[in-house]
Amino acid sequence: MLTIIKNTFREALAKKIFMGYYIFYVIVVLLMLFAVNLDTVEGVISLTDVKQSVHLVEKGFLDISWALILFFSLISTASFIPSMLEKGTIDLMISKPVSRFNILLSKYLGAVLFMFLSMIFLLGSIWFILSAKSGYWDYQFLLAIPMITLAFAVMYSINVYIGLVTQSTIISILVNFFLIFVLCPILSIREGLIFTFVQNSAVQFVFNFFYWVFPKPGEIKDIAASIIIDKKIAFWTTSINVEAGDFTASWMSLFTSLLFCIALFSYSVYYFSKKDY
Repeated sequence: MLTIIKNTFREALAKKIFMGYYIFYVIVVLLMLFAVNLDTVEGVISLTDVKQSVHLVEKGFLDISWALILFFSLISTASFIPSMLEKGTIDLMISKPVSRFNILLSKYLGAVLFMFLSMIFLLGSIWFILSAKSGYWDYQFLLAIPMITLAFAVMYSINVYIGLVTQSTIISILVNFFLIFVLCPILSIREGLIFTFVQNSAVQFVFNFFYWVFPKPGEIKDIAASIIIDKKIAFWTTSINVEAGDFTASWMSLFTSLLFCIALFSYSVYYFSKKDY
């Protein structure tokens, strides 16, 4: 199992797209280093103002970059499963005394671990820059690292399934683009915006059904942002007040997304174990 994870890392490092991936992260970190100015020397601004400024920058960064980081990470890892299924590669893997469950799980964990280490570099660097410049060490921001990794793990289960069924990298990328930038955002604002125009209970039921079934990467971001700014997080329902511009995240969004991930990955394992290669 560890061997497959290591091979996944080697495959990732061998792809030129990852060079561009990290060059982009380095540029982002350098921009934060030179663009952000949170000087507390000589007591120019109070500690309260510093905290608010740091929280504002941290939340703003997540709001702007979350979906892009998630999507680019999924693009970078979308070829792992299709490349594994290439003739010769899959023959060699299934000929070894390793269960197909362990093969697929190792590929999956290899991608998730790569994402986790990438976020340690990117978000950890940004956290250190903001902390060093402001003098306020906001450790809660570091919780965004596991949160975005969880969001990636959820969405990558879709890559795994589509990769097994279609063996197409392009289809995986297109489906994730549609979910992250179109369908999931629309479903997220159904109560605060769509339901104000659509009163039909049957149509509302359909929207609610798909909302709870599909993953919610945007809501996971909202949970991370709420933790950073010490905002209350509801347990069961997400609420949106469009007029006031207020949003309350819910833990249930994370739980249902993880259930989606577990269910889809479990079916992927079943499909992979029955497929004749």
